[in-house]
Amino acid sequence: MRSRRTGAALARLIVDYHALPDLRPLSPEEQLSLDRDFLSGGDDDRVSRAPNAPYLCHMDERWWLVNGHDKQAPLAVYVAAESRRFTVGERCAFPLPDGESEVHVWDSRYRVRLIVSDSPRRPEMVDSGPETTFGLSGAAIRVLVLFSRKPRHRAVLAAYYREYFTPGIDSPAPLDRMQTRRCMGLPSFTALERALNDVVTEIWGEPQGHRHELPDYLIRERLLTAADQPLVPHRHCGHH
Repeated sequence: MRSRRTGAALARLIVDYHALPDLRPLSPEEQLSLDRDFLSGGDDDRVSRAPNAPYLCHMDERWWLVNGHDKQAPLAVYVAAESRRFTVGERCAFPLPDGESEVHVWDSRYRVRLIVSDSPRRPEMVDSGPETTFGLSGAAIRVLVLFSRKPRHRAVLAAYYREYFTPGIDSPAPLDRMQTRRCMGLPSFTALERALNDVVTEIWGEPQGHRHELPDYLIRERLLTAADQPLVPHRHCGHH
């Protein structure tokens, strides 16, 4: 999979893994499999060999993380610039942004740091009409106003959606209610239920039916970010 780009700097990728003697730059002609041989020196038979393993490759002028086929590998990437975890499903590809990312593959022991630079800027999209919207008009502004009136709502949701902003191997999911209560040092589940109901109502006009969409909405609209994590006191949970 070679880049067809000529006459300009190519996006660069450096791989940092504990088993490597030095940082390893990849050339655009290379494809690096995150397989049994690379990750464990061939010792861990729970990890597939290529071509059934995830791999790194250069295509369409960018570096991509591609999940394998035939045998699905748990694969997640934590992008430092966005302070957010993304999961990459079977037969899916993730475009690596410039900066540092941490890849978790197969299980939590295998972590690979990637450093990307000089990716080409994407051309601006031609306006083809109004953008697709999620939620009611003005919802993001209403949520901001709500957070200003009830700042504990933001802190409670930061605790509840903690996994979306931390590295890990599994698909991020909300914490369970008891763990959220411990993080916040709350006497009951009432504060979490009120926060969820109030925010969902501001976005969709009713408190039920959209909770599964809420974390993606809040993160996409930058209403909840990694910068909100220090709001969580972590009183009885053991988190840092």
